[in-house]
Amino acid sequence: MPTVFLTHNIEQLDKPAVHKVFDKLMFSVERLYTNGYLKYRGFRGRINGRVAYDSGGFAFLLGKIKRPPDPKLTVAIYRTLGFNHKDFLIQLDLPPQYYMGKNERIRLIYESAKNYHIMANELGSNVLGVVHGWDLEELKLSLELLRDPDKICLGTYLPVTKVYAHKYIGLGSFAVKTVLPEKLVGLGSYANTKNSIAWSRKTVATPSANAEKVLQRVPKKVVYERLVMAFNLLRGYQVFCLGGSGPNTAHLIFYLGAKYIDGSSWRLAAKLWRIYVPELGEFSVGKKRIAKRLNDKAVQVVKEYYYDSPLKDVPFHEFLSKIRQNGTESFLLRALWNAYVMKVEEQIANQYSNDPDRYYRYLKRRWENSPWKRTLEFVAKRIKQPYVQSKLTVFLKTNPMRG
Repeated sequence: MPTVFLTHNIEQLDKPAVHKVFDKLMFSVERLYTNGYLKYRGFRGRINGRVAYDSGGFAFLLGKIKRPPDPKLTVAIYRTLGFNHKDFLIQLDLPPQYYMGKNERIRLIYESAKNYHIMANELGSNVLGVVHGWDLEELKLSLELLRDPDKICLGTYLPVTKVYAHKYIGLGSFAVKTVLPEKLVGLGSYANTKNSIAWSRKTVATPSANAEKVLQRVPKKVVYERLVMAFNLLRGYQVFCLGGSGPNTAHLIFYLGAKYIDGSSWRLAAKLWRIYVPELGEFSVGKKRIAKRLNDKAVQVVKEYYYDSPLKDVPFHEFLSKIRQNGTESFLLRALWNAYVMKVEEQIANQYSNDPDRYYRYLKRRWENSPWKRTLEFVAKRIKQPYVQSKLTVFLKTNPMRG
């Protein structure tokens, strides 16, 4: 079978069978804060296509990285890996969480904006600022701070960046939090000034010894209301929505106005013994029924798309047999198929570029017997001026930098 570098090891980049469908990738650099990054010097030069780098900022808030978040270090990592003018460098952002108090969320919005300006001055217009917030006031504040460095910190001069003319903006979706509960930890104190928050080595945002883990599931209604508010606010931008998750979420976010998303759940679905089927959703192929069972209709649709996939050299009957088995090869078959289907869904979405009315009608038909229909109607009533971008793009999110 062909080997595509959407698996575990960076060494697979040297193998020749890189299918053209996987030419938009997002790599997380989270592990490089602690595992070293110099050995990956020039990493970008080994990859064709367009790349987005995920800073892994949320890992600092979870206490997974035992050091203060430092945008200068993120800059050093990005420079070491390399990038070109088409790449997206996601800023080191610290996403405020739904369960946090208002003041805590505001402090993180200030800190994230400060990090953005530091990185933009170092790396230029490749850096993508990320808008955060859970209500309209917070979203507006976040956008305003990204656009105006003089409002980040009193008494601190930051040279003006190119953000004023920047047409791109990032947005965290938090969509995955409606699917899986997230383990969150209590945060330590922050040293702050009147209008900013400053990290110090004595006041790092890490869990205290007695911090209680909180099982957090954000209500779906809250997530979708936030997304609508954000897209109404960001009408004039080309939005890269982070955390696009699976195919249905991707379509919903494209319908709301995103131009780019990262498909982030293709590998998790494979681990849970699920495969994506174009236009039909997720199906379970394992012994435990986590989703609806793969049926004859779904198998027929899979077969229709299979011979255009990067797995076509594997006989179809063998593919159907192996995806139901244990082992690394079976997992990789499920994962690569799911990644491919995300790109198929991208092609479907692009049939409705610049045409929100047709896109709405398509999604309504697609989700006629699905709970997603109610979600579609919910957001459609609240989006002020529906719009669909052109050249809609899914960046397949992965982490090839594993030791």
